Amino acid sequence: MSLIDRLRRLPYLPLLAALMILRLITAGSAGLVPDETYYWLWAQHPAFGYYDHPPMVAWCIGTFTGLSDAALLVRLPFVLSFAVLSWLIHDTGKTLFNETVARRALLWLNACLLLSIGSVVATPDPPSVLMWAGGLWALAKLQATGKGHWWLVFGLFAGLGVEAKYTNFFLGLGVLAWFLLDKPARKWLLTPWPWLGGVVALVAMAPNLMWNAQHHWITFAKQFGRIEGAHLTTQYLLEFLISQPLLLNPLIFVFVVLGVRAWWKNRDSSSLALLVALPLPLLAYMLVHVFHDRIQGNWPAPIFPGLVLLAAVAADGGKFGWARKWAAPLGIGLSALALIVMALGNVLPQQSGTAALGLGWKKLTFDIASKQAETDAKWIATTDYNTQSELSYHGQFQWYGGVYPMSERDRYDWPQPAMTDRALIVVNASHTPDLARCFTDLHDVGTVSRLKKLGKKSDFRLYTGLLKSADCEVDQEK
Repeated sequence: MSLIDRLRRLPYLPLLAALMILRLITAGSAGLVPDETYYWLWAQHPAFGYYDHPPMVAWCIGTFTGLSDAALLVRLPFVLSFAVLSWLIHDTGKTLFNETVARRALLWLNACLLLSIGSVVATPDPPSVLMWAGGLWALAKLQATGKGHWWLVFGLFAGLGVEAKYTNFFLGLGVLAWFLLDKPARKWLLTPWPWLGGVVALVAMAPNLMWNAQHHWITFAKQFGRIEGAHLTTQYLLEFLISQPLLLNPLIFVFVVLGVRAWWKNRDSSSLALLVALPLPLLAYMLVHVFHDRIQGNWPAPIFPGLVLLAAVAADGGKFGWARKWAAPLGIGLSALALIVMALGNVLPQQSGTAALGLGWKKLTFDIASKQAETDAKWIATTDYNTQSELSYHGQFQWYGGVYPMSERDRYDWPQPAMTDRALIVVNASHTPDLARCFTDLHDVGTVSRLKKLGKKSDFRLYTGLLKSADCEVDQEK
């Protein structure tokens, strides 16, 4: 069968192709938000680990930006990952169930708001989601074929997932939950295959583990110390319970609930047990965390593809036909609208909030470059990672002397040259760092704005000064 014939046999090909083209247009048109330029900055300094996250996000960006740092190339691996994710979920559906379930899962994956929209943003989440889905796919093949070598494939996906985001540690715990819920699955514990899969996973995640061991486990402390010392609270629980069904797609969530109910009534179904078990440890952790601190909306993203597949299975019944009918139009319509708004962000009337995060940075860069020339400053100093990242990205060919961070130095684990000449210091107007701690001969040289409509939130105060010592670090707030 030719490639053209294979493509013609893909379900919903025109719709999925149109959505993919829209994602590519958005990826090339929307301005990079600070987190994306922060990860781009990592890619300029390749390593096996970084302060905030494991390295896969930087590896992806670095692979595609060798010749150009255009926004499209920064985001391209993440957009393409959604195409691979779609294939994995479709094939998993066929392997565990049937073509009807597989087709619905493929369509509903594109109607999942968080995944459909989030795939155009360069963050650790798309590779994390892809690796988790790869692990699910490998376990589906294991269950369908009974061939133990699929444990090795699962181990590879599980280990690489940890190189993307530490959330993927919970995939391995999900397998333990599967053993508990599904008696036939426990037979594998009497064979060497799961243990060999564990060895493969350890080898795959070893680069970041070794890096952390050499850096005082800094990333582990950052990620797993979030609720340390926090008091019990219920203020975030309702937000979590409402936001996650909305981010998944509220109509798809209806069938997730029905899917869990179907498994409870038919606990002999190993396929349903697999889909129910894998997300349980992560959900359990989230329910503990939410009583201490806020759950960011994207944190549960890796379990969403499996939940979509579970929902697609439950939708085979006759109940809630209206929800089954409207789930795809609702999710795909809202996703497409959000992508269009993102793509047109630079030509629409000035926006606020999250929609404005990637706007105005190029203009700000030129304004600061002009002020640098006026003041004869030899380098740029920043006091927060958002500003450091955006100015480094947009001003990479402009700044004489470079852009260097004066706070949160742990974020930048690469050599920084000693600066003795006068600096132009860029301070977000909503911050009040103690500049006098590190600079002498300070002079206020005005204010520039990223987006005037946002007022102080997008204003930056500019100062000039002489650095006291190369290792001095500015306090974030006085």
